[in-house]
Amino acid sequence: MDEKDKLILFELLQDCRESLSKIAKKVRLPQQTLSYRIKKLEESGIIKKYTANINYPKLGFSRHSIYLDIKGVTADIVEKYLKEITNIQEVSCCYMLHELSQWKLYVSVWTKTLERYDEIQTKILSKFKNKINNYLSFQSITSHTYFARRLNPKKKAKVDIKSNPENIKIKDVDWKLLTLLKENSKIPVIELANKLNLTANSVINKIKSLKKKNVIERFYPILDLKKLGYTEYTYISRIDPSYKKELEKFIEYAKNDPRFIIIIKAVGYVNLYYAFLVESREEFREINADIERILGKAILENNKIEVDEMIS
Repeated sequence: MDEKDKLILFELLQDCRESLSKIAKKVRLPQQTLSYRIKKLEESGIIKKYTANINYPKLGFSRHSIYLDIKGVTADIVEKYLKEITNIQEVSCCYMLHELSQWKLYVSVWTKTLERYDEIQTKILSKFKNKINNYLSFQSITSHTYFARRLNPKKKAKVDIKSNPENIKIKDVDWKLLTLLKENSKIPVIELANKLNLTANSVINKIKSLKKKNVIERFYPILDLKKLGYTEYTYISRIDPSYKKELEKFIEYAKNDPRFIIIIKAVGYVNLYYAFLVESREEFREINADIERILGKAILENNKIEVDEMIS
């Protein structure tokens, strides 16, 4: 890894489907050199896969997060269970968490109604019935996600914002397209056309339309941050609601600090979720000091989360 690689990753995180010629101009490299470097980043495992960030609230969905403290369950069993009880439109991702953390499994669920979420949550809890020590659940109100700004602080990075549900209607074939792009956002147009029984132009127009409506927020690579030299710290917190000004001040602070990669304001047992990247213990201590200075006594409970493995 060098600075050029970071610039390449920054541009891929803005739109990994952009042409190599355009990215080459932005990072000031010959196209052949750029292609070689991207291949090396893929082979080294720094780029793990390519996916799409879908703005589910545009389609009328709200995000719910479930954290489970479970014992004796492997990632393979979790994946098998989840495939049996949910469909891909509603479960956006699932992570096994570090064995030393309080919570061992995280599931992100998008539903249009609380009734549907309650149904899915009940199914998940029932599947792990005899292996659950505890669980917590909360619903996101607004979220700001910054995938790239730590890699190139000099350039403005895209931010993905998810807030109040809307009600954009899309066809079944659009859902199938979103599913394919979520599995691999660099899949060629011709291959998409064949899988969907459409013409290449129809696929191109559909992608353009979904991007224009902000249903697709971006195409991007999922990165191994540790191989990039960063340590990610993620927290879910219960903040005293009476400290409203302090919470708003913290959210603004996190939005303006390029080390933060996600901030979620939520409702439920916990009401704040945030994650940041550091390169040293000094940075970690600095950020923690800032958090303590801003939130202080407002923090009723703080849970550190560490991801071990992405399941889906």
